[in-house]
Amino acid sequence: MQQAVTTLQVGRICLDHPKKWEIIIWAKVVPFLVLINIALNPFPHTTSIREICYYSAVVLLAFCFLRYRDWRPLNTPLTLPVALFTGWAFAGLFWALDVGASLHDLRSHLLKYIVLFLLLTIFFNSRAKIRLLFWAIIVSVMISGFHDMYFFYVVDQNSFLTRMCIPNHQLPVGPLGFMALFAAMLAVYLWRIGEGFWGKCALFLCLVGLSLIIFVTQMRSLLVSLPFVVVALFWDNKKILAAVMLAVVLAFFGFFTKLRSLDNIGSYTDRLTINYMSLLLIKEHPITGMGFSMETPGDSRFVDHEKLRDQVPIAIKNDGVEYTSPHNMWIGLTIQTGVVGLILFLGVWVTGIRMCIKLIRSAASLEIRLLGQLVLSAIMLFSVYGLFNVVFMHFLELLMCVSFAVVSADSIQNNNSAGGSPGNSCLHAS
Repeated sequence: MQQAVTTLQVGRICLDHPKKWEIIIWAKVVPFLVLINIALNPFPHTTSIREICYYSAVVLLAFCFLRYRDWRPLNTPLTLPVALFTGWAFAGLFWALDVGASLHDLRSHLLKYIVLFLLLTIFFNSRAKIRLLFWAIIVSVMISGFHDMYFFYVVDQNSFLTRMCIPNHQLPVGPLGFMALFAAMLAVYLWRIGEGFWGKCALFLCLVGLSLIIFVTQMRSLLVSLPFVVVALFWDNKKILAAVMLAVVLAFFGFFTKLRSLDNIGSYTDRLTINYMSLLLIKEHPITGMGFSMETPGDSRFVDHEKLRDQVPIAIKNDGVEYTSPHNMWIGLTIQTGVVGLILFLGVWVTGIRMCIKLIRSAASLEIRLLGQLVLSAIMLFSVYGLFNVVFMHFLELLMCVSFAVVSADSIQNNNSAGGSPGNSCLHAS
């Protein structure tokens, strides 16, 4: 009787007779390093560990490319739009107001996540690893959220009806609420694909905990985003969609109108003043932007905020507001990279949406179709939340990277499986 041949998938190549060290490094070490980096994302005081794990994985990724000379993982539907946007962002160094800050942000907020995207698409190439990745995000966000809730409500003895806000904390409450909603979406996905009885019990507890975190952060931008997320997440099941939408409406009118006033005129004038000043900045640099740096718009060395504030109409003007950032993903991108950069970024966005829709329509597996819906809901979350808040920070950029990487990897695998190309027999090997 012939023995089964051990196979190992690395990127888009299949090793029929992998050496022991190849199995250890590619199937265990690199995924472990990436998983630790992602799991520690909500914990700002673990930067050193995260960086060690990340750069160790990057070194092994470079070794992987040098050893196998397989560049096919670079060929994804997102390659061209991302390359165009990245090229334009680097071209912005020629007219950047702060070249040093732009270089720093290009490395830490763009190139870093492009490399992480490659690590995820190459080494998280099985359903089991993707589920493990999702569980890591869910559990880490839960631990982070309950840690903050403990200090705010138990140690500081605040009333539970008080909106959670921890001053001088490296993880702002807004991104924590966003991560909780993102993790809840992952939990819903895992529930729907089937995790067994005990798995569903654990997911139920996680969903309750994550809902509690979302509740105490009381982010209005998340409430506005929620209907879009729900439609994308449940559009295949109209009964569930109707029930969840009803729950969202009841939550909006039954809780947030009671616990947090929506008539805070001061906050509206704050945002309107900031938005108007941001539009004036775009008017000054409409085509090219002022450089990729996210700090430059709020830096008084390069921007005269008093001059901009003086141009704000009296009806929406708030003299006490301090301009630190546009508080809007789309406006911020336009300030940094101009209208050209915004259009190129929209190319990335549209490509991601098309990949999701293609998976939903063409995938033979319910699990893959639901994954397409999950990532589409994540794109909706970033799009709508980004209208009101900063998105390009490490806490949320990593989740954006995970979303695009997962749908890209599955899109490639689904296409290869459908095409029946030779040499891909281990395409779904764990």
